[in-house]
Amino acid sequence: MERQSARVPMNCDVDFKRHGDARYRVELFDLSPQGCCLSPPIRVDEGDSISLRIPDMAAIHGHVAWVQGFKAGVRFDQPFHQAVFDSLVRRLGAA
Repeated sequence: MERQSARVPMNCDVDFKRHGDARYRVELFDLSPQGCCLSPPIRVDEGDSISLRIPDMAAIHGHVAWVQGFKAGVRFDQPFHQAVFDSLVRRLGAA
C-alpha cells in the first residue's frame, strides 16, 4: 500500500488503547495526516480497532494497517486536516 503523504519522524509518547483493552503509554515514531507508526506494548493484529490520545486532543480512532516486529502502522479513520496536522507537528516537535 502506498502512502498518501510523507510521515514526519517524531519522538514523543501518546496513549494507546486497543478496543476492549487497557490504555497504555506508547512511543510514537512518525506521524502523517493519515496515520502513524508506534510501538504497542501488547500484541496487535492487522485490522485491530485502536484509539490514540495525544495530549490536549480528543481521541483519534484508527485501525492497525501493518505489524512488523515491535512496531505497528496505524491508519486513522478520519485523517487530520493539513493545517491541524502542521500545528500538531509544531506542538509535539518533530524528531
